[in-house]
Formats: sequence, structure tokens, C-alpha cells
Amino acid sequence: MVTGDEVRFSTTGPTMVPNEELTPMRLSQPDEPSSQVHLGEEGVVFDTEGWYEVRLRVEWNGTNTAGTRFSHTRIPDQEPLHSEAIDAGVLARISEGRQLLRGNNLFGPDRTTSLVLEVWQDSGQSLEVGHAELVVRELKVPWTAT
Repeated sequence: MVTGDEVRFSTTGPTMVPNEELTPMRLSQPDEPSSQVHLGEEGVVFDTEGWYEVRLRVEWNGTNTAGTRFSHTRIPDQEPLHSEAIDAGVLARISEGRQLLRGNNLFGPDRTTSLVLEVWQDSGQSLEVGHAELVVRELKVPWTAT
């Protein structure tokens, strides 16, 4: 069963990211709630075991090209689903400062339970992230190993 349903967790406004400080992005509840995934204290929480696609989007200020931009989805006690560090000048040239990453995995209460979107930069000053989001799309929910 491939449903394709999507849930969007995004920031509600610009966020200042201090220099050289790993910063969790404060995401908001989606307009349309899901019975499969929700926003909790641990970040985006997967309530139903399934195969999900997660798209990460971080829109850095593309006019400041000093240093490196880093974004990842932190998973407690595991390796991140997404992780990218890229020179800010290159990022500005190829995507106007937008980091766009996509990954998929099995998530759920007995597997990977949650994700937190975190960012970091080393421009020498605080920088603005204009928008950030995690979009969760159901690929096969609930999961059956057949």
C-alpha cells in the first residue's frame, strides 16, 4: 500500500542561527494532523511503523557566502537520515542558498522513533534561516515485510 500522504512540519518565521552553534530548528504542528506522525518534545515522532520518505529544506540567506552551511536530521542514538555540509558560496551558486535533501527509512515506535532538524554555520556572525521544514510522506504505512 503506497498512500503518498504528506505531513509538513515547518518553521513559522525566520530563525537566527548563531556562529558555530548547532541549532535545533523550532518546527510547528502541521495544519492537517496525521494519525501516523506528530510533533512532540523529541521532534517529529513516528506513531505508526512504516516506510516514510523525509524531505529536508533549509533556506539560508544566500547573500552571505562566508563559511560553511550544515543541516542534518538528528536521530537519537543513531546516524542522521540526512547530513550535508557545503561551502556557502557553492550553495548560493547552485541553489540560491537552499539545502534540499531527501531520504527514506523505516520509522516507528520499535524502530527509529523521531527526527530533529538541526543546522550549523561558521560565517563568523549570526545568520538567518528564512524557512526550514521536514516533509514526511508515507510510502508504505503500516509496514509489512512481505
